Amino acid sequence: MASSETAWKNGALYSHIDLVSFGSTALQRCGMRAKHADQVAARMVDAELLGHRSHGLWLLATYLERLKAGNIATVGEVRVLSDTDSAFSWHANRLPGAWVMHRAIEEVIERAASRAVVVATIAECSHIGCLQSYLLPLVERNLFVTLSATNAGIASVAPFGGIDPVLTTNPIAYGIPTRGEPILIDQCTSLGSNSFFTAFADRGESLPDQWLLDANGNPTDDPKVLAQNPPGTVLPLGGLEFGYKGFGLGLAVEALTLALPGSGRRTNPDKFGQGVFLQVLNPRLLGGLDAFLDETTHLADACHASRVRPGSPPVRLPGERALALRRKQTSEGIALADDVLARMIAWADKLELTMPVARIA
Repeated sequence: MASSETAWKNGALYSHIDLVSFGSTALQRCGMRAKHADQVAARMVDAELLGHRSHGLWLLATYLERLKAGNIATVGEVRVLSDTDSAFSWHANRLPGAWVMHRAIEEVIERAASRAVVVATIAECSHIGCLQSYLLPLVERNLFVTLSATNAGIASVAPFGGIDPVLTTNPIAYGIPTRGEPILIDQCTSLGSNSFFTAFADRGESLPDQWLLDANGNPTDDPKVLAQNPPGTVLPLGGLEFGYKGFGLGLAVEALTLALPGSGRRTNPDKFGQGVFLQVLNPRLLGGLDAFLDETTHLADACHASRVRPGSPPVRLPGERALALRRKQTSEGIALADDVLARMIAWADKLELTMPVARIA
């Protein structure tokens, strides 16, 4: 049955192919179209491969609940709001975010072949998941990528100096090609993502440090304050002392992802639609691809050559650990966290699915 004995054993590893199949099947059982479900499942598993656990298969149960409640659209099409050759804007009508992003990336790649800059904005897209997982097909084509996504219906971050939630955690990602491995930056403009804090709360664990404020503005490591009434808030990147830096970046992300697509906070949206900003630059049509790659490679090499403090490990560029882990887990299998397995097994039982077979390392 669903609750496979091997699922709980230490050292259990799962094939990424089997996990994509399981995730897609579960999503389809709850009403998602197959072509949508395949993309959503692939993005969750890719997040696991890259080590972004809070945006991996932990999200499967969340997506299934949203499908059951009708908060992710299972019918409909993307609506074109504008198209001006090197820029286009879509309204996604809350269709599955990973599938909408797959389509947008295909369109951007095609246009960027003959254009120096291509920009896409998307309104009312369902949750797109891990930003870093979308960068690879673009940087592999030597395109310089900026990607951000924001949920206008969620407020969890207070402006610097305030204690009332106004912004959300506002992630932004950059993909920078080099002659070696690409630089893959993916970070929030706050001290963590909403999914990150929710996962800690679900496990009943305290945070590593006081990254939150309670409703009265007191620093705390208790993630449950975010669900209280009135709620606490997430500190912006830089924390109590330097949070003005993260606050400023968060404002810029909201302008890119909500104001540019034309669907933001002023219309009092629900919490299930995201705004997305995607920009690619083609270095070949700007200063030249060779010059670009020479500079980015020189920069990466200089960082790696930097001396480190006594006892510290060598300098590691953004994305290096994720790509190494992706290669390892693609080859050897994915080790899933116990809370992720518990959520998967519960839904496997509900949907009468068989859990993927694990092998013991």
